[in-house]
Amino acid sequence: MTMWTSLDPSEVTVEPGARAGARLRVRNTGDTVEEYRLSLVGKPSGWSRVEPDVLRLYPGSEGTAEISFAPPRSSDVEAGPVAYGIRVDPRENAAARDVVEGRLTITPFTETRAELLPPALLGRFRGRARIAVDNLGNTPLTASLVARDDANRLTFDVRPNAVQIAPGRAAFGELVVRPQAVRWTGAEESHRFTVAVRRAGDDTALDLDGTFDQRPVFGNWLVIVGGLLLTAVIAFVVLWFNFSPKIVSAAKEIRATGAPRPVPQGTGEALPEAPPPPGGSGAPKPGGKAPGGPPPLTDGGPPPPGGGDGQGDDQGGAPPEGGQDGGGAPTEEAPEPGDGGNEQPPAPPADTPTPPPWVPGSPKDVIVEFAQERLANMSSTNPCRLQPGWSPGVIDTPTRNALACYQDAVYKDGVENQKNSAAIFETDDRGTLGRATLTSLWAQGISPDEVRVGGTSWETTQLTAAFWAAYNRDYSPTDFQRARTNAQYGIDHFRLGKDMTSRYSSQVEDKIRAYQAAVGLPATGTVDAATIKKLVGGSVM
Repeated sequence: MTMWTSLDPSEVTVEPGARAGARLRVRNTGDTVEEYRLSLVGKPSGWSRVEPDVLRLYPGSEGTAEISFAPPRSSDVEAGPVAYGIRVDPRENAAARDVVEGRLTITPFTETRAELLPPALLGRFRGRARIAVDNLGNTPLTASLVARDDANRLTFDVRPNAVQIAPGRAAFGELVVRPQAVRWTGAEESHRFTVAVRRAGDDTALDLDGTFDQRPVFGNWLVIVGGLLLTAVIAFVVLWFNFSPKIVSAAKEIRATGAPRPVPQGTGEALPEAPPPPGGSGAPKPGGKAPGGPPPLTDGGPPPPGGGDGQGDDQGGAPPEGGQDGGGAPTEEAPEPGDGGNEQPPAPPADTPTPPPWVPGSPKDVIVEFAQERLANMSSTNPCRLQPGWSPGVIDTPTRNALACYQDAVYKDGVENQKNSAAIFETDDRGTLGRATLTSLWAQGISPDEVRVGGTSWETTQLTAAFWAAYNRDYSPTDFQRARTNAQYGIDHFRLGKDMTSRYSSQVEDKIRAYQAAVGLPATGTVDAATIKKLVGGSVM
């Protein structure tokens, strides 16, 4: 051996987020000048250092190096003892390489985070939520979940009532809230409750506040409609009974008085049946239709719509010029003139597009389903994530809450951190799916590095879909078909992991250039961070 080494102390204890150290002594026992290179090996090497890392010693001389340990306060650094080593490599005498071993003990720390998703519940008979518990400490966590309300007007079902979580992991509990008394009529009633997350062996608890808004079984509109229907029924019965006795009493009066019945002039007997008039005017010919009745059937044709005069009613006419109804949706071709009025009127289209925004009560649409898939695929720690239980394609209560949370987050991030244009509420109402919100959802996750001229990627498909939502102020049937096709691409991406890639062509450049000019950016035709901020912020044309 040409060297002597010593580590003082050989065992060190350090707290995550703090700093500790040890000292390495190296002596050159050889007869030549030697250079020793020092390096750390083992788990602590990522957050530890040796200073200096090179010692140049003359024969018989000694040098020291300081080893500092600074583990981060993170769940990645597990509590307990960790072995490490310091490798000493002589430059001239490589065979004399040595590793000085030491032991580092990391003290445990606890940190717990919990969320109630969503914090506001709405229902008539029950409400459902999820309790997310994150273990941010470096030791396993066992926590109990207990729900209560001070007014004692709710009952709770928490499953499971205790969770075990490894460091850096999260666990979820299901919460069902039920009112003790059903509210049949009246206004909504709000109940406050608290979910306590208590760590085993710790008397303190992390309290999560929530509300349950109890709706009446029969809303005010239903009471009003029922009252109007009952009033109409009573009015009909009264009119019916007031009108019928007049007819009956008149007939009884005639029979009771024995008054002679009026007879036609002439013989005093009933008139004989009149012969049919000769062709032309007057009564109809035998086999003809009576005045005011429906026209006769044509050979082999369907019966025409009733109307009395053979010309058809208002609903049997041709559609407006251009072959479209009032909503702009295409209709079937109108019958040619001169068909005798025997053709049926064209049927309305089976799927009439509903222009944005999509709100509660809007018909089911695949565009809404894309927005739901995008919100449902956010990270588990994102409070705006759409939780299971939503109805595909419609703005139900979970979807409305997730949309409102997402819009608030985009606006807040834009105003406070200038990470987007914060224009989402300039055109969209809170909790609805409008063009600005749809543009923002499409633009999430696009990186300027992934969308370059000539490249082909899924991000380019996202980009064109975002521009399509931002461009189209008035949706035509063709616009809807394109938007729905894009929406299906998005659904396949999130649900099946199937990506529809697109090429960054000159047409994409033209769209980018037009959008940039419309939102006040330099029209370069190249996607940059400023353009992404405008799209994410909901800036539309």
